[in-house]
Amino acid sequence: MPELFSIETEALRLVWSQRRVKPVPVAQEAAEQPFGLAVEGLQRGVKPAVRIREGGIAHLFEETDYTLFVQSKTGVSLRVRHRDPVLVQGLQRSDGGRVVHGVINFGAQVGQSRFVVEAGGTPAFVFEVEVYPSKLDYRSDYEALRDDVQEIAADLVFEYLRATTTPGLETTPGPPGTMMWMTLLRHVAGDLEQALDYIARQPQWGTQRVVEEHRADRIRRPDAALRRAVARGRGRGPWQRAGAGLPVRERLPAARGRYTLDTPEHRWLAARLALIQTRLAGLHAAEDCRRPSARRQQVREELEALQHRLVRLMRLAVIQEAEGEPPAAPPWRLLTAPGYREAYRACLRLQQGLRLEGGPLRLALKELHLLYEYWCFLTLVRFAADVAGCREPLRSLIAVERNGLHLRLQKGRAQTVTFLLSEGRRLDLIYNPRFGGPGYLVPQQPDLLLTLHHADGTVARYVLDAKYRLDASPSYRRRYGLPGPPTDALNTLHRYRDAIQDRRRHGAGARVVAQAVALFPYREETPGQFSTSRHRRMLDEIGVGAIPLLPGNTEHLAAWLSRVMET
Repeated sequence: MPELFSIETEALRLVWSQRRVKPVPVAQEAAEQPFGLAVEGLQRGVKPAVRIREGGIAHLFEETDYTLFVQSKTGVSLRVRHRDPVLVQGLQRSDGGRVVHGVINFGAQVGQSRFVVEAGGTPAFVFEVEVYPSKLDYRSDYEALRDDVQEIAADLVFEYLRATTTPGLETTPGPPGTMMWMTLLRHVAGDLEQALDYIARQPQWGTQRVVEEHRADRIRRPDAALRRAVARGRGRGPWQRAGAGLPVRERLPAARGRYTLDTPEHRWLAARLALIQTRLAGLHAAEDCRRPSARRQQVREELEALQHRLVRLMRLAVIQEAEGEPPAAPPWRLLTAPGYREAYRACLRLQQGLRLEGGPLRLALKELHLLYEYWCFLTLVRFAADVAGCREPLRSLIAVERNGLHLRLQKGRAQTVTFLLSEGRRLDLIYNPRFGGPGYLVPQQPDLLLTLHHADGTVARYVLDAKYRLDASPSYRRRYGLPGPPTDALNTLHRYRDAIQDRRRHGAGARVVAQAVALFPYREETPGQFSTSRHRRMLDEIGVGAIPLLPGNTEHLAAWLSRVMET
């Protein structure tokens, strides 16, 4: 089993190996940068020794099994931790916890991944690796694909918690639209209430030093304020002699610690609640000025109900006693303590902007297969908009579904982007359409559906599937002429072509799918390689084939779309 790197201290030894050597995918052959292994000792005087495989060039890739083995030298128990528990759920502890071993697979995630190794319950060192895409060039294709999606719909790139992260910055976006803000507020109001009620029942107290007058004979720990008062003869009451014969007043000012709810996390929450309350009041005033109707009355009632709920929350002791200036950044306790982290996430849904521009933040991104699927859809929308001469911004055409911190493209008929063409024709693009009902033994749900409506009422449908999978084996190359989507993905295209029907227009058994196409991440090794491949030839002969598609390599999809528009 090839050892990629090892990390060793006096207490333990860690070995990272590749479990099974797989054929090198096309994108990996061009990889030149070594993986970013960074190791940091967390114990004073302990500097981990790092050994990298000979040659110094090594890469970790997505969708690859790696073996992690950690063994104690001193008999203490070990543990390997990661922020994403899914990544380390395959690790096992044996020999009384003195050995940790198992498989690590990053799935379809790329970027930096950080691990913490503990010995005897104490963090020993932290190490970070960088995971590369196996089917894309990391520094060009992947980043261009990610940035393209971010440019059109920024939030679609991010996830809240994943095994890998990418450096990013927090930005200050423009204020969200009123309807979207209200929708989000109604969605998170219950979570916010529940979290703040929990905080009110079990608050995290802070301590505050307050200077108060105390009897001189009861002061046990003199501080700077007390020493200054004695030196200047301050205090109240008659003079008396202290233990060293020093004259002092009967009552002297001294600092004492006391518990308080005026903490940074309570101030942060109070400031956010005040902003929500101010905006709600403005919306309610605007609605009162409009002509009454049943619908607007319902809106006003909902606004009033939300205002009453906000007023109750503002009266909680943890909010009322938070009188100081709120911190600019959320305190650590707000991100980790029970109740506080839920309240923070609820507020975060109402306003947050992130950009992948490098920086101190660690941003988790969507899995590559989903990101590639999004990019394929957005690329097709962009091409269709160019053909139709659409001047509307693309982001206004894309419907986004928000579910808490998770954001995704709207699926099914609700995500229909329509373009009006010349000669009375119309082009519809649907993301994740679903065909089901009595006429289907198994529902069919391709990634993308392109429907061309002609002026005479005839309809032509084209199914496209974004396949972030690549078969580059010698046998596959001999059969098809170039790497491409696996054969099971091509079989799925045959099923889509034959199973999807339009009974309303053509009757039972009528095939309406003109072509079924797989989009796969590949760049031609030599010019004209795709034009002579079986994927291209069979697309014209039987209506099933595949088209390579990557950032900067979109000419084949553009040519195919032009042919479709001419039919």
